[in-house]
Amino acid sequence: MRASSYKKITGFTLLELLAVLLIFGIVMTYTSVSIYKNDGRKLQTEAKRLASLFRLAREEAILRNTSIAVHINDEEYEFFIKIEEKWHPIEKDNFLRKRKFPILNIHVSSNLHDTTEEFVRIVFGFEPVSEPFKLQLATANNIASIYSNGLGHFEIR
Repeated sequence: MRASSYKKITGFTLLELLAVLLIFGIVMTYTSVSIYKNDGRKLQTEAKRLASLFRLAREEAILRNTSIAVHINDEEYEFFIKIEEKWHPIEKDNFLRKRKFPILNIHVSSNLHDTTEEFVRIVFGFEPVSEPFKLQLATANNIASIYSNGLGHFEIR
């Protein structure tokens, strides 16, 4: 007898390819939604970091019996200390050092009077009471606000 020598042709069926494309589409949709929400989470995290640094700067100003200010613009923020009526950047402090925002295209605004077009300035004096303020960090899709009651309490919304 003769052995039949049929070669089995292998490959993917149209149904299998459609199933793979469907799964790929679902994964990509979930990833893009996740990235979109992640921008909001990063903004909230940055607002929490700023509020913690504000608390620290306020306590440091009271302890050192001097004023500490923070200058915030759309790209970065930096802390300054007042020594002999001059503002000096705080450079050798691991917490109150100059930092860049981890998110691009942030717009910073505030209701404080000591605000210029270049930056927002918040001053923490050696008195335990300061001017209440609202600082807003906004991207194209998200907003995070830091509210201060002037007594050292900072709330993020």
